[in-house]
Amino acid sequence: MPELPEVETVVRELRSTVLKRRIVAARLLKPDILKKCDSKSHEFANFFCGGLFETVERRGKYIIFSLNNGDRLLAHLGMSGKFVLSDADQPEPAHLCSQYCFEDGSRLDHVDVRRLGRLELYSAGAAIPILEKLGIDPLSPDFHPNCLENLVYTKKNKTPRTRAIHTLLLDQSLISGVGNIYASEALFRAGVRPDKAAGQLKPRHRQRLAEALRSVMKEALKLDGTTINDYRRVDDKPGDFLSLLQVYDHAGQPCRVCGTDIQRVRLNGRSAFFCPKCQR
Repeated sequence: MPELPEVETVVRELRSTVLKRRIVAARLLKPDILKKCDSKSHEFANFFCGGLFETVERRGKYIIFSLNNGDRLLAHLGMSGKFVLSDADQPEPAHLCSQYCFEDGSRLDHVDVRRLGRLELYSAGAAIPILEKLGIDPLSPDFHPNCLENLVYTKKNKTPRTRAIHTLLLDQSLISGVGNIYASEALFRAGVRPDKAAGQLKPRHRQRLAEALRSVMKEALKLDGTTINDYRRVDDKPGDFLSLLQVYDHAGQPCRVCGTDIQRVRLNGRSAFFCPKCQR
């Protein structure tokens, strides 16, 4: 699933390609991908037709397209979703879910093979509940080691959490934008085992983990994210961070730092990868 660096890459490329272009037609080809809206396909077209994408922003793993009238399209890429800018003479791709055609003939194709992503439509001024539940973003200027206290202690009574730190890093209400890839990579950089109880993290662990989260996200963003299977940029090219992954999906391979075989552990139904020597 695309994580913060991948979604931020898509958002930045969308800003440079689709803003201020007049939408002359919009189509919803897979109605089941549209959530939180009573609109039918023809109403979906009316929602966009004649408008402009004024801004494109990111919150966690969500993309928010704002139209010039204040209405908004909320998108989540799920496991295999992507937005691809296409010329008028290019054939329509397979698994097309929605499409936005511009007056210059180009179009934005929304493709999702597995259809695990989602679209939501919101009128101007309406609250977007899911965004209000998201935790702090690792790339926010307000992100610092103290922000990890929510991972270490419960909010209600401030007791130490017993769940694995890797599992809590994936909780979007605590920290947004982190998934399996960068949770494993950040914990490796911080020298913390993924199955360590979050409540056992000492201040020095939180300091290292906060720094590792920011650094791995920034480095991945510079290389347009990580493509393992489905993720693609707006120009349909892959991200280039894959070769720099230290532990994710490397089970059985030697650690690049110490040579010990990377191990895989299942935590709350998700795979986490770690070096048993570097992450004691």
